[in-house]
Amino acid sequence: MIEQNYFLTNTLLMIIGTVCIRGSFIAFASRLKITPITRELFTFIPAAILPAIFIPATFFHQGQLDLIAGKERFIVLLICLGATYFIRNTLFCVGLGLSLLYTLHALTA
Repeated sequence: MIEQNYFLTNTLLMIIGTVCIRGSFIAFASRLKITPITRELFTFIPAAILPAIFIPATFFHQGQLDLIAGKERFIVLLICLGATYFIRNTLFCVGLGLSLLYTLHALTA
């Protein structure tokens, strides 16, 4: 299992790096000429950051459910991905994921 300090340090460094990179584009926006294609690509950046937050929290966490080798967060992630594909509502997906995770933990307690 990954140590908590190592995980938190790496997560904090990723957050700082992301803010610095994004902030540099905002700070130098008046000096940069951005093509329409590049501008459209930048609209996908927030969606690309979400996996950097969720993947470490999903795969580096050691759960309590022995039946699925402590990977209950991975099962919840797969269910939420399927629900998001059909429903396309972020708030619903977050609520579904939290309720499934709490239900799994309540069943194991």
